[in-house]
Amino acid sequence: MRSFSRSLMAALAVLALAAAAQAAPHGIFWAQGQQPEPAVNPEAQAAIKLVYYGGPVIEHAKVYAVFWGAGVPAETQSKIGPFFVNMLDSTYMDWLREYDTVGIRAVDGRAGTNQRIGRGSYGGAITIQPLNTSRALTDDMIRKELEGQIQAGKLPPATDNNLYMIYFPPGVSIEVAGMRSCSTFCAYHEGFKSSQVGGSVFYGVMPVCGGFGCGFGGSAFDSMTIVSSHEAIEAVTDPFPTPGNNPSYPQAWNTTDGQEIGDVCAQGSSTVTGHGIVSKVQWEWQNSISACNKGPWTQFAFESIRPQAERRVTFTNPLERLKEFGNPGLSFLGAASAGMSKSWDLGPSSPRPIWSTCAVCEFRLRFRCAD
Repeated sequence: MRSFSRSLMAALAVLALAAAAQAAPHGIFWAQGQQPEPAVNPEAQAAIKLVYYGGPVIEHAKVYAVFWGAGVPAETQSKIGPFFVNMLDSTYMDWLREYDTVGIRAVDGRAGTNQRIGRGSYGGAITIQPLNTSRALTDDMIRKELEGQIQAGKLPPATDNNLYMIYFPPGVSIEVAGMRSCSTFCAYHEGFKSSQVGGSVFYGVMPVCGGFGCGFGGSAFDSMTIVSSHEAIEAVTDPFPTPGNNPSYPQAWNTTDGQEIGDVCAQGSSTVTGHGIVSKVQWEWQNSISACNKGPWTQFAFESIRPQAERRVTFTNPLERLKEFGNPGLSFLGAASAGMSKSWDLGPSSPRPIWSTCAVCEFRLRFRCAD
């Protein structure tokens, strides 16, 4: 009887989760009050899982900040670049490798796309002069403008890694699938195949909403970076989002009712520290821990090191570049490993080595603070 009761409770928890969950079509970030609160029942949370539907992921996102005309807020124009540099080159990206598509099959049995997710890069900021000057835009209008700007050479060519994150002036409203910016959603991401530009176009739409249901951080810019991280990471793991509640190919990682990696964790945020700044980002769902990954994250694999401290690190990828040692605030004195007799001296300007002599290399690392 107890076993039956536990089974019944688990089943009810799953049903409660399904009732509480509301998929975010077109990769939208719901405005506050528009999405039902996520279930907090532990058994319901354990039922959440992203599954693979066979579509591509973005392996090494190269983000371009696209400013829609000259009226984009000055703070966004000056700070969004450093934010993306920090976010894309950090441990916030590293753990996403569990959503690689190498050697796996989709739920419908099709082969995966054989891709590995890694750190990305920031391509720069580009201010376009849109041909469409309307202040009431639709997603179709935005797609047409993107195609035209790419064809005209004003934006870089569409590639499997390029992600255009579009920022708008205040007062521009956007509609997608009958939903309106700032009242229903704060942002969204999308992707489409374009015969005009000869490739897939991946983009995020980031209107200025202020406190109208989209104030998630301590400041307007913190709210913008939280929303930007939500859309960027969803684009990486699901660049062709589902238009509704029933994901299928070419979607990539979704729950069975169409939620993406950020949707089920939209209630919380943390920080990425690196590149001389601290950036606010959203939590993201991590299948391997059946919970939101709450950070915090850093530029390097180790957050703090005492003077003359020794730190032990295991690298499971024998070809992994140890880019963490490029921190100019640290002096790398050497590394040693059982089965490897040589040690290396590596400073900020020294070459970054590749170790490839062992399947799992465990190194004892000694650092000295530069100051």
